[in-house]
Amino acid sequence: MAAIENKNIVIKVNSSEEVLGDPNSSIWSKLPEIDLPMIPAPLKGNPGIKKISPFIEKSTDHGTIKRLKVKASHNGNSVAFLMRWENKKNDKIVDLDDFVDGAAIMFPLTPKASAITMGSLTDPVNAWYWKANIDSLAFDVVAKGYGTSGRSTPPSHPINCAATYKKGHWHLVLMRNLIGESGKIQFHPGQQTRFAFALWDGENQERSGRKSFSGDFITGMLQP
Repeated sequence: MAAIENKNIVIKVNSSEEVLGDPNSSIWSKLPEIDLPMIPAPLKGNPGIKKISPFIEKSTDHGTIKRLKVKASHNGNSVAFLMRWENKKNDKIVDLDDFVDGAAIMFPLTPKASAITMGSLTDPVNAWYWKANIDSLAFDVVAKGYGTSGRSTPPSHPINCAATYKKGHWHLVLMRNLIGESGKIQFHPGQQTRFAFALWDGENQERSGRKSFSGDFITGMLQP
């Protein structure tokens, strides 16, 4: 996928966190939208995935979600991403053989970090991970390759989230302060940032590496 370079795609708005964090807020209708093709995460032959789960490494039927639409904004204090995608069934209940819908935004913590490998020992990534059965807060993840993700919900700089499901589509906002905890992604108006996206279809029993993703990092800029 070609990167979107030097675009003010994280638009500055004069809005409160309460408004910015609402996926139904009218503020979002005024902002530009990125339409991203989503592809199945490459699993077969991946030694990192095979070491964790030979079953998942052999997966060929994942990646059912084909498109994701994204809007991004900040108000000088917090940054928010609105993600919208089609999902015919609203999967929020966890059972022995059931899995929930999910979504994530990934950010590189070094210039050489790769979204495709979920980072590496020397080039980690930071991700915000939402699960449909958990309200209000998303997990703050740091990964150094497949199978190394460490989840947390930090009390000082939480990843706030709000989601609605209507007419067969999820509408999800993930939001955090521009400046986060040490070792996590930091945002600065007027500077570039990079991000990638992943989606999990619970009805298709997607979890872990079984997912749709947007490819390697997209480059954009926070509007000053």
